[in-house]
Formats: sequence, structure tokens, C-alpha cells
Amino acid sequence: MRILLRRFVVIAGLILAGCFPAAFAQQPSAAPQKTSDSKITPKLTLGDSDGNPGGNIVVPIYFSPVDGMEVGQLKFDIKFVSKNLKYSKVSRGIAAESGNVEIHPELKEEKNDKGLELSTLTIVASIATPKPGQKGIPGGLLGYITFKVNESAGPANITLHATAEAAELGTKKPIPNLQTVDAQVDVLANGSEPLVSCFFFSH
Repeated sequence: MRILLRRFVVIAGLILAGCFPAAFAQQPSAAPQKTSDSKITPKLTLGDSDGNPGGNIVVPIYFSPVDGMEVGQLKFDIKFVSKNLKYSKVSRGIAAESGNVEIHPELKEEKNDKGLELSTLTIVASIATPKPGQKGIPGGLLGYITFKVNESAGPANITLHATAEAAELGTKKPIPNLQTVDAQVDVLANGSEPLVSCFFFSH
């Protein structure tokens, strides 16, 4: 029931948005949060998604900045069980393209002591060469990650655990208490319709 309800809500949003990347840039899924000391902090959010065995799953990355705090670099780790979900690529979103933001991924694969396959995807989003008058990383759709689902995968729910750190533009001073939101990726049963089927998610 939870999966069906979430799919209905997202499908409705995509229909209204026209299934274009710009819509994601204008609709970050979470606002900056207040920490225990009542200070508002930036937030990095991974969007939920789903797909079929043998197909691709695309997970959007949203960034919500804070007024008066110019972020020049974001570094975040995404950890997940990767037996049936393999990283393919990361692409820049509207916010990264418009904000002169470069994105560099690095993948680490390993097995734990029980033989479980695990992956850690490290992504660095930064303004390496600021232009005159350059502001920090803008809010919106920072990028999107494409995963490949194993053809023999059965129905499953996979959590993408996110941790992140940020630095100020120019000074590279660390920004504390950056908020993150994990993603839930659903592998559907064969024959089920995926959440979204449009040009944006197939390229």
C-alpha cells in the first residue's frame, strides 16, 4: 500500500510537470531544516524511484541551499546493497548546468564478512573555477544517477543511504550540519509498469 500510494503521488506530480527536467529543478522534495541550535542548514535529497528487472532506475539528486550561505562544494557518499542494483552513470541536472557546477563520481565495490555485495558511490559537486560574481551551488535538480537492475532480480526495496559534507565558495570553510535524505528504490515484479516512462528517464 505504501509503494502504491507513493507511486500515485509521484505520477500525478510528473503529469503536472510534463515530465521535463526543469520541473525537478523547480520542485526540490525537501526544504532546508533547522538543527537543534535553530540554525537553518542546506539539504541534499535523493529522490525515490523504481524500475523493472533488466531495466534502468534513475534517482534524482536535489539540493536546497540557504540564503546568505554560498556553497562551493558538496561531497556525498551513497551506500547501498548492490547485488541486484549496479551503478551506471551520474549526469548533471539543470541546477548544475546553470550554476557552473562540475560533478565527479567515484565507485567503490566490496563484500562484507557475510559475502553481501555493497557499493559506495562518492560524488563531488563543485564550482572549480568560479566566474566573476559567481554565487554558490544553486538549488534544484543537481543531477541524477542511473542504476542498472539485475535481470534476475526479484521484487525488493533497496535503501540508498546518503551522508554529505559541504564547503563555502572561495574560502572552502566547512559548513556544519548539512542535512541529507535517503532514497528508497523499489525493484518491481516482472510485468509491472515502472513509475515513469519518458525521454528524460531513458537517456
